[in-house]
Amino acid sequence: MSARSFEICVDANDPELLRRFWCAALGYVEQVTAEGAVDLVDPSGRGPTLWFQKVAETKTTKNRVHLDIRVPDADRRTLVSQLCELGGREIRTAPRFTVLADPEGNELCLTE
Repeated sequence: MSARSFEICVDANDPELLRRFWCAALGYVEQVTAEGAVDLVDPSGRGPTLWFQKVAETKTTKNRVHLDIRVPDADRRTLVSQLCELGGREIRTAPRFTVLADPEGNELCLTE
């Protein structure tokens, strides 16, 4: 059996706000689909597509799944600052990783 391709869907109150944050977090770019939706795609073509589905309800509990994004240690503080400027929030920093929340509270880790 071969591996399957997949995309990641994130429920969002403000998809545009989250797209800006996640473009910076992942180094992705926006791509308009044939249907007119805006996806985030890996410019190298390796990573999964990320898209944001507008929903009315807000996030209320901790994520059961989050992304660990590999970032060189020397670049981590700069990226944390950039993501906080885009509405993110630093939750915790340890020697090898930083836990953040995006503008709507979805967790992610920047790790070596």
